Parts: sequence; structure tokens; C-alpha cells
Amino acid sequence: MRIISIDIGMNNFAAITNNIGKEPNLIRGKVLKAENQWYNKITQPLRQQLKQAYDIEQREKLSYNINKLAKQTIEHIFEYFWSVSEWIITYCIENRIDTLLIGQYKMLVRKDYVTIPYGYFYSLLETKCAYHNIKFVRVNERYTSGTSFFDGEPPTKEFYNKERRIYKHLWKCNNGECVNADVNDSYQIMRKVYPQLFDNGVEGYLKDPKVIDIKIGRDKGDVKNERNGI
Repeated sequence: MRIISIDIGMNNFAAITNNIGKEPNLIRGKVLKAENQWYNKITQPLRQQLKQAYDIEQREKLSYNINKLAKQTIEHIFEYFWSVSEWIITYCIENRIDTLLIGQYKMLVRKDYVTIPYGYFYSLLETKCAYHNIKFVRVNERYTSGTSFFDGEPPTKEFYNKERRIYKHLWKCNNGECVNADVNDSYQIMRKVYPQLFDNGVEGYLKDPKVIDIKIGRDKGDVKNERNGI
């Protein structure tokens, strides 16, 4: 089997690890954060006006404008998801990946932000995998974010200790070494589904990720690669 494993988040939208000896990849989530920040900033005064408005016509107009801005934001997020899914599928094809594992992300909902349509991304990626005959598996992430891949720990309650996750993006191994926390989580998703891959240890599984920035809009398709993604 040639596998990639994906941990979905916000700051790093996708942490992608593999079992073919290549470096991990981190696809940044800056676009998602920027879109939500823009939506919050532009609609905040409108929401305040809506709270204070008593005239039905004025309330309908304000609600219409807020919904229109939300729709624009969602459309940009859809565009970003399409570009990310294309990058992932291209990576799979170029590296002859036959199995894609992806953690089931728990969505957080806030009233002052647009709800990120993660379900659309999962469906989009699953459809593209099916088209290219790549096995697509959604994985329950339980215990993957609080156990240590490079210490050989299985993602179980017995080994779970999330206090080793420091500064949000760093995971502290038992020997004191720090690695990218999302990379650790991604590898643990793989271990959860295929524990037999690691019967002989984790030698050969790389720690340092390549950082990928995927832009949309005028810069759609422009991918910037950077190193040292901790």
C-alpha cells in the first residue's frame, strides 16, 4: 500500500504524511482565516444595526446584505477547497498513492463567523479519489492528538496526554524533542488504521514538513513552497 494520511485543521488546513519515505506537507489555512476575518469585520457594523433596527423593511435589507456577504465568503472558501483538493489529488497521482486516510474534523461554530463547510471539502475529495481509483477512508481522530507517533505510542486512552502539545503547533516527544503537532496527529491517524505498518518502529518516517501556501482569486493556482514548517 502507498498511503497518505491527512489531519484537517484551521491554522494548518491539512497536514499530510505518507508511508513512502517522503517529507510531510502542511497546507496552510491562511485563506480560511482571512476570509472569516474579512466577513467578521465587514458585517459587524451591519449586525449591530440589525440589533437596533425596529423597521421591518430596514431589518430585511440588513439581513439581505449580511447573507449576501456570507455567500461571497463561502464561494471563496469553495474555490480554496477546490484548489486544495486538486493539489492533493495531483500529489497522489504523481506518487502513485492508492489509499487516502483523512481525519474527521470536529467543526466549531461561532455566530460572528461563517461556518466553514468542511463537509463540502470531504465530499469533493472523496469524489475525486473515486474518479482516480484511490481508496478514501474517513477516520475517527479520537486519541490521535494526544499520543506520540515518534515514541511508538498507539492512539489509545492509555497513552493519551495532551499536555505534551505546546504552543498549539508543537508536540513534545518523550525525549524532549519537539516536532510539528499536526504532523504527529496525521501520522497517528495512519497508525490507527494500519498499526502493522509500524511493527518495526518509525525509522524512515520524516518529521520536518514542507509548507504549502495555496492562494485563490487573482493568484489562484499559485503555490508557494517553503521549508521548515514547524
